[in-house]
Amino acid sequence: MIDLNYILTKFPWEKKWTDINEPLDFLWEFELKVTREDIWPYLIDTSSFNKRIGLPKFDYIEKEGHLFGSAKQAGMRIEWEEVPWEWEYLKEIGNARIYSKGFGPYIRSRYILEPYGESRSRLYIYFGWIPKNFLMRRLLRYAMPKLGADFKKALAEIQTEIQKNANASYQLVGNISKVPTFIGDVTWVHPEKLDQVKSELIKYGIQNNTIEKVYEYLRKSSDNELDRIRIKSLSKSLGRDQDELLKMFLYGCRLGIFTLSWDIICPHCRGVRTSLQRLGELPEKDECEVCDIQFETTGQNSIEVTFHLHPSVRKIERQVYCAAEPATKQHILLSKSIGARKTFYSNLLIQPGVYRLRKKGNPSFNLVDVNEKFEEKEIVWLNENESKEIKVKPKPNLVFQNETDAPVTIVLEERKEDQLSLRPNELFNFNDFRDLFSEEAIATNLQLDIGVQTLLFTDIVGSTKFYETVGDHGAFLQVREHFIKAYTLIKNERGTIVKTIGDAIMASFPSPVLAMKAAKELQEWFHPENKHTPVRIRISIHTGNCLAVNLNSNIDYFGNTVNYAAKMQAVTESGEISISERVFRDVELRNYLREKSIKLKKVEFPLSWTDRTDHVFIWKV
Repeated sequence: MIDLNYILTKFPWEKKWTDINEPLDFLWEFELKVTREDIWPYLIDTSSFNKRIGLPKFDYIEKEGHLFGSAKQAGMRIEWEEVPWEWEYLKEIGNARIYSKGFGPYIRSRYILEPYGESRSRLYIYFGWIPKNFLMRRLLRYAMPKLGADFKKALAEIQTEIQKNANASYQLVGNISKVPTFIGDVTWVHPEKLDQVKSELIKYGIQNNTIEKVYEYLRKSSDNELDRIRIKSLSKSLGRDQDELLKMFLYGCRLGIFTLSWDIICPHCRGVRTSLQRLGELPEKDECEVCDIQFETTGQNSIEVTFHLHPSVRKIERQVYCAAEPATKQHILLSKSIGARKTFYSNLLIQPGVYRLRKKGNPSFNLVDVNEKFEEKEIVWLNENESKEIKVKPKPNLVFQNETDAPVTIVLEERKEDQLSLRPNELFNFNDFRDLFSEEAIATNLQLDIGVQTLLFTDIVGSTKFYETVGDHGAFLQVREHFIKAYTLIKNERGTIVKTIGDAIMASFPSPVLAMKAAKELQEWFHPENKHTPVRIRISIHTGNCLAVNLNSNIDYFGNTVNYAAKMQAVTESGEISISERVFRDVELRNYLREKSIKLKKVEFPLSWTDRTDHVFIWKV
């Protein structure tokens, strides 16, 4: 049974606050006709919740890793420092503020969720105040019951919305659960610019229906929703093709209705630390003072590409009604401060998957593999610094012992990366980006990890004899036509030409099977029986990790994968397609080869440029 005595026993007041004034405590209980899973996305988005219950807009600034807020409430200017939030997935949310101006020096709150049968839950909302004086105590005694009534009304509205949406209690937009937001006053500057560029967008191949859906979204969305437009999220929300949306926004940047930014993302909290207008401005390192870490910006998931409405169309001012840390960090399922020499115990409501368990400010972590096949039911985590792998059943018990003389914040987070972030490599492999943003380049001293890429190399066979036979002028025309045709066939299979080297082409593809399809089309066109062109080519395909670098002020790819794919050309003859073993092992490619009855020939590939004396194998079509 949760009552005020339970709350004050579990969360006792610190003496430093009770020495100032006697606390004023409030506890409300709400029986909900929805499950914890249903209500949780609405509770953690405290900014939207606060707006719903009529609280004023807050202004926040970050200083040296601390968040400071201000607002005007009940005719009074209030200012405070936000204490780092605590939460545990489906169970509890805790928040506190230290006021420099306001009703009192300190307030704390706690939301506690408990199951109540199969389809219901109970929510307990607690607020504790340290009033400034007798007058503020009386004011709070009057105002807090009214706030409780506002909570009751808002929760009733939310339950109705959840029940109307049945199984779709909330729609995922970005990495944040989208609960209903309320559009307030917006500042349009020149909205007519949207209609002025519409014909241009259609001319560039964007469907009219797509344009109309995006425009409707821009006109009806709040400033918060338009603060950072995420293409993958918008694609899911509007039900439109992701590539077409990306193309629309890229052309929209050139037409002056959108802007593009390169956002540096903290690897722990996934918050935006720095937003850049140019990729060339990317620093080698950045820091997150909130998470107390410094990190490299060149990692595979360190940068997200987002879009914004151009300020000449509409001015966007983010409307914040609460810091809402749990909503902005949904990959974090547990964030808890453990006092010096204290022990923390909890039953974690986590399902099968892989998680990271770490201490704030420490880059190392324990890997937690949760699976039904494991026997262990407890995670016993002492305060040692070494990392280890933990294998447990779903919903394990966690025991953490802080053996230090200072508080420690522990964090449990999902290991999987944000699947709705648009990464730089996805732009680099997008033809329209390379055409429209050819001036974009990586800083000369940086190498950007762009993960696994499938590379295709082509080269004209017998080019020296070809030049001697038809002459320089004739050869130039034929090679030029070869490049034009190759570009079209590569683009048709979603490939991107990274660069040309003399008569050769280096292209990148999203997958090995798309590279193979393009290779087949290329060899069919440049086949000896095709009398339209005397050009004959060889092709090699390899897949692996790559780095993006700056070469001659352009975005180029670098690394062993590039070298390997290029070296494969030496053992590839005219009309052949060579694929590496890694490409050959790709399941989707194997299915394609089987479906098309394409036979392969296995040959040795000597690694003559290395110190190795053994051979590997490649396959030829």
